[in-house]
Amino acid sequence: MGLRLKVALWVLLLYLLCGGLSLWLLREQLQRSYGELDREAAVDRLELLLLALDDQFLQLDLELRPWSNWDELLQHVRKPDTAFAARNLSPQAIASSGLSWLAVHRADGSLALQAASPAAASWGLPQTLSPATRALIERARLAQASAPLPCGLARSGERLLLLCQRPLLGSTGQVVPGDAAVVTAAIAMGPQISSALARRSTLRFTLEPISPTQALAGDALAVELSTLTGYGPVRLRELDSELQLNWPLRDIGGVPVVALRAYWPRQGLLRAEALLERVGALVLGLAAALALGLMLALDRLVVVRLARLGREVRGIRESRDWRRRVSKQGGDEVAELAKGTNALLAIIADQVQALEALTRSDPLTGLANRRGFDEYLEQALNQSRRDGRPLCLLLADVDFFKRYNDHYGHQQGDQALKIVADCLASSGRRPGDLAARLGGEEFALLLPDTDLDGARHCAAALQRALREAAVVHEAGPETGVLGLSLGLAQLQPEDDAERLYLRADQALYRAKQGGRNRFSE
Repeated sequence: MGLRLKVALWVLLLYLLCGGLSLWLLREQLQRSYGELDREAAVDRLELLLLALDDQFLQLDLELRPWSNWDELLQHVRKPDTAFAARNLSPQAIASSGLSWLAVHRADGSLALQAASPAAASWGLPQTLSPATRALIERARLAQASAPLPCGLARSGERLLLLCQRPLLGSTGQVVPGDAAVVTAAIAMGPQISSALARRSTLRFTLEPISPTQALAGDALAVELSTLTGYGPVRLRELDSELQLNWPLRDIGGVPVVALRAYWPRQGLLRAEALLERVGALVLGLAAALALGLMLALDRLVVVRLARLGREVRGIRESRDWRRRVSKQGGDEVAELAKGTNALLAIIADQVQALEALTRSDPLTGLANRRGFDEYLEQALNQSRRDGRPLCLLLADVDFFKRYNDHYGHQQGDQALKIVADCLASSGRRPGDLAARLGGEEFALLLPDTDLDGARHCAAALQRALREAAVVHEAGPETGVLGLSLGLAQLQPEDDAERLYLRADQALYRAKQGGRNRFSE
């Protein structure tokens, strides 16, 4: 029996059993449930918005930390340095650090220095801050550690600022007796930050200045929030098509300065009303019964099996073992899906194996490429050290290959590289040897279990094989045929892969300097 027939029989049976569901119960439940869901969703989004605002303070505190632990800034406060100020406290330097305003106050409250970005130069800071805020940042209490001082909001005229403070510690991480100072940073709560908050919370909101004693509209919900910018209950106003949440944003001293008004559409309630208007009591009851029956049938006949299939596929994906297969039970459509999944996994396994081979081989010559060479070099080096066996690396560079390309063309140059690759492969015929093309006309031959004498023999055989191939090179050396310069290096106890490669490369350089078409070690 097919899956569709099973589901149809289940739905028909449940339709006959559940056809008497009441629309009245549905109406009551919809009104109550959707309203509560809307309120919960609105509060959740408001909390997400406030957390996003807290994240802005944390980001500002992180940007302030390097200033707090800067020895040169501490020295500048002790003894002003014009060159330091020109380099690091110019408007452009402040703007490039992501700040709008920076100030340093001494322990007695006096202003040691301040700097502003070009955009903030006209804000008149710190004079435009409220007296209470100025007194707070001028008289900040210093801890004998690198812990930050409180962050918070501040009003500068009609402008809202995000403000953070830290002790000026230098690199010691402790307040220096006699040099206690506080560094303060501020950025504007501008359109860019507002847009980021709106994107993260998906809330439309406005910020409206309020007096410290002004009460916010709405009923207090049984939900209290606590963030860097405020604490207390959320106030809610239910409008026709949306919910309005009101929350007082407090400045760094805990005084309410701005009302945050967030708006959340009453999507659930609107959907419920539209549904009740479109269908009658009987139709809606039957639809609910059918939906419930379909859900139960699908859960028993489809969902449970698909969930198992999904878990198995997820396990294969996470383990990246494409040779594994999912379980297949029965003979219906889900079983066919499992069968098709296994067929697809087999294809993926083959393709992954082929792709891994391609990523480690050079498409022109068929030799290992740089990635394959680097991986094998690490393996061979570790194996050589474990077994106490020698290991040699041979680097080769085709002499005057640019002239060859210029003279004969790139197509003929590719053919010449293939000949070099064949010679290289024939010189390293043992199972553990690896010939690789590192790029352009650069090649390598890795020779495990081979000492320097063996490497010399291999280098001579390689040059002899290329001479016998007699690749004509009229624009190159006096011999008139293509030649190779080779560098040899044997693994030493202090070598890692990079050092071994460097010594072989240096030997190759000496071979070139010595007249090319030869090898050096």
